[in-house]
Amino acid sequence: MTDERRAHILVVEDDTALREILAGALNSAGYATSLAAHGITASQMLHATGTIDIVLLDIGLPFVDGWQILEQMDNHHRPAVIVISARGEETDKVRALDLGADDYLAKPFGADELLARVRAVLRRIRPPDSAGGIVMQGDVRVDLGARAVTRKGQEVRLSPTEWLLIAELARNAGVTIDHRTLLQRVWGPQYADERNYLRTFAQRLRVKLEDDPTHPEVVVTVGRQGYRFGPAR
Repeated sequence: MTDERRAHILVVEDDTALREILAGALNSAGYATSLAAHGITASQMLHATGTIDIVLLDIGLPFVDGWQILEQMDNHHRPAVIVISARGEETDKVRALDLGADDYLAKPFGADELLARVRAVLRRIRPPDSAGGIVMQGDVRVDLGARAVTRKGQEVRLSPTEWLLIAELARNAGVTIDHRTLLQRVWGPQYADERNYLRTFAQRLRVKLEDDPTHPEVVVTVGRQGYRFGPAR
């Protein structure tokens, strides 16, 4: 799939009027959409097809809520998820990210913001080919050309956003990248102040790559400045 306008988006929202508005905005932008009014239907659709690129997921659903759907998703074959919620609390945003969501959008929001978030997620899940090169830190090997990471010779499964973050750090191994710059490069300009995103995804990487995530040697926090891949040059 090379054209982002052909991406398939599943809209999971129990409010009929809002569901139709969201679908209309996405369809007008050229995306293919499927609709689900509650969590049971959404779960069935996610298991029945592998062609969904993004799930626009309301948290406050009847029968099976959005938290349960996030928890039950297959990590090996999961689409990107943008959580939408009337609750804008920071704790909910962090919880959604911890459960594997790629973005969080608090209601109310406009069509322009929704479409900007969709485009940003699509850029992350289908980035352009990057320059090659292999970067090592201990037993972690980042192959930038093959878009692959191994640890102790074993492949490490990463989400698209996790890959973009480790690739950005690896391309600048030994150099500290400040928070705002890293957020803008990986997520996009509108995410420059979303430090929770960075903290959450850095911790995900540490769990997968570090011998001791509490004392990281691959994804290193540099005081209040930012993050670095490996030791300083």
